[in-house]
Amino acid sequence: MTSVLIAGGASGIGAATAARLRATGADVHVADINPAGAAEVVRAQAHHPGSGTAGYCDLSTADGPGQAVAEALDAHGRLDAVVFCAGLLVETELPGFTVAEWDRTMALNLRAPFLMAQAAAPALAASPHGRVVLTGSTAAFRGGGGSFAYAASKGGLVALTRSLAVAMGPDGTCVTCVCPGWIDTPFNDPYWQRVGGREGALDALRSRIPLGEQGRPEDVADVIAFLVSPGSRYLTGQAVVVDGGLLAS
Repeated sequence: MTSVLIAGGASGIGAATAARLRATGADVHVADINPAGAAEVVRAQAHHPGSGTAGYCDLSTADGPGQAVAEALDAHGRLDAVVFCAGLLVETELPGFTVAEWDRTMALNLRAPFLMAQAAAPALAASPHGRVVLTGSTAAFRGGGGSFAYAASKGGLVALTRSLAVAMGPDGTCVTCVCPGWIDTPFNDPYWQRVGGREGALDALRSRIPLGEQGRPEDVADVIAFLVSPGSRYLTGQAVVVDGGLLAS
């Protein structure tokens, strides 16, 4: 049975991934700054095989990622995979974008995944199929008029994935980055607010996506489930785009 730590699993893609992995029988620990939401995700999947635990963790702090790893190990006795889904999206026009917004974004979106992989490395090396899956974005490959720190952090995450893959590969750990496009979750609310509202912009967005619609969190969770599975044993250092064809258009 696989033991997985999901960082930022109280909602959106993280919650969908927790549900998907619990359904396969995995033991899952959900670490989130929203402990009530994390606990509800675990409770809702109690009918599945495997066990679920949840804990409070501020992943944007220097100690938070290591704390989450330690709690996952305490809860389940081992760690086979880390899935980092936590993230921050700040949407501010260029003249008003602040240093504080930049630093908050980088602390959670880029520093925290590195610290979590670093803390988890020994446990993952002891697993027969150690996995790290980071959550990037198509923002790593295309610009956005107000998401400066977000886009920069996700571009950095793709580069970090490659470096971690090189460092952790000799121990048998595969490191990948899943890069969602437009997934219909409240995470995108700052963008809708910046452009004047969801309804006015949604039709234009859909017209740019070859499959004609936003994705669902489950669309990304299904890909993550493969990336943490033994079947992905020869896939590492790669960014896997899940965007309905947006980048191809």
